[in-house]
Amino acid sequence: MKKLFVLNGGAAVKPGNKSAYLDFKDPVAAFMKGGINTGDVLVYDATLKALAYDEIRNVQFSHAKDQSLWPADGTYDATIIRGSNYLTETLDLGHVVPLLEKLKGPIVPIGVGAQAGKYKKLSLPAGTVKAWKIIADKCETIGVRGFYSAEVFNDIGIKNVRVIGCPSFYRSLRPSITLGKLDPAAARVGLTLNKYLSADYASNATKTNRMQRALIEAVAKRPTSTLYSQGEREETLAIYLTGEEKTAQVRSILAKFDLLGHKEAEDLLANRMRAWFDVDDWAKDAAKTVDVMVGFRLHGNVIALHQGIPAVFFTYDTRIRELANTFAVPAVEIEDYMPVDLEKILEKADFSKVEHIYRQNYAEYHRFLTENKLNHVLAKPVAHPPEKALSTPNRVDVQPSMEDVIAWFRGEVDSLSGEIETLRGRAWGLELALRDARQPKAA
Repeated sequence: MKKLFVLNGGAAVKPGNKSAYLDFKDPVAAFMKGGINTGDVLVYDATLKALAYDEIRNVQFSHAKDQSLWPADGTYDATIIRGSNYLTETLDLGHVVPLLEKLKGPIVPIGVGAQAGKYKKLSLPAGTVKAWKIIADKCETIGVRGFYSAEVFNDIGIKNVRVIGCPSFYRSLRPSITLGKLDPAAARVGLTLNKYLSADYASNATKTNRMQRALIEAVAKRPTSTLYSQGEREETLAIYLTGEEKTAQVRSILAKFDLLGHKEAEDLLANRMRAWFDVDDWAKDAAKTVDVMVGFRLHGNVIALHQGIPAVFFTYDTRIRELANTFAVPAVEIEDYMPVDLEKILEKADFSKVEHIYRQNYAEYHRFLTENKLNHVLAKPVAHPPEKALSTPNRVDVQPSMEDVIAWFRGEVDSLSGEIETLRGRAWGLELALRDARQPKAA
């Protein structure tokens, strides 16, 4: 019997070990506590689909200190680490070191990534560096997302890395993909949002949120469009709640993007929004509902791409930029901060590069799993691996007219000026309150 030990899988596994899902008896109660990133579940699901093991057991990094959860000596053929943002300046994996030292056999990370707002040299915690050096000694290669993640490993002296992208891109298990053709004017659009972006998760939070606002307006105008919640708290609650409770969640989202009173956006959020906790169901729904996916969630777009549905990224941090580059996915860069013309974006996006680069990256993924001696079910590649990972963006070049640019920035200046005045008013109110608090109280 082939047994697999998983670190940080983060989801339940269906019988047959090929599908991952979140096992919620009460989704409302779960999301009242906070959001849950279902993109992580997609990564785990895609990894399981590529591997072939009779028994799978998972332990989260957060529980790594609990020795009662550690596998007995010699009971597992291999250990894998589900890909995620493990290379950051704020995540210290020192508490995982004792478990990593104890584990026997190979430890193979699949799709590890660096996370920062902008490309820069990272100062990783000492515990994280120690953990990755142990892991590097226990595998042939570490599978990383792209060129930046490889550079971060190189900076700490780890050379045995292979750029494979993210396993979620290969969920179909096919050595090639063909993206469907689009009618830019009539395409059914799927939208993904990410409301709380800052620090390591956005090079510019203001630009990111304003671009999301513009995209919501553009997508909402299409009555056939759908908004997919990828574990966002308010969006998911708006789907499962009813009446005034539902309305309150919808208004909260609209307020976040300064869209209160926008009827089309309200209709999109109230009536055309979906959330899935089973990856198989999520994929099936996207396949029958949308012709193209656009937006700000990495795996919200990948759920389309691996099925041959075109997608366009809005890139705002190193993770999104790195993976969009690795697979040559068309991208709109938020730092350019240009008006959003959805039809022109879909018209100008070059998806042909994705098909070509996917075949090469698939071959690299096949080589990675094979050289690490993991039991897998990937078909034979139809191309050679790339000579090096892509690092050049596949930018969508819309070239808006001068009139559109002027109108865009006038609107943005007016809106942001209003926010500044609001903040000034609040600051003045706090100043007055502070003065009153400092005054000696009357006898």
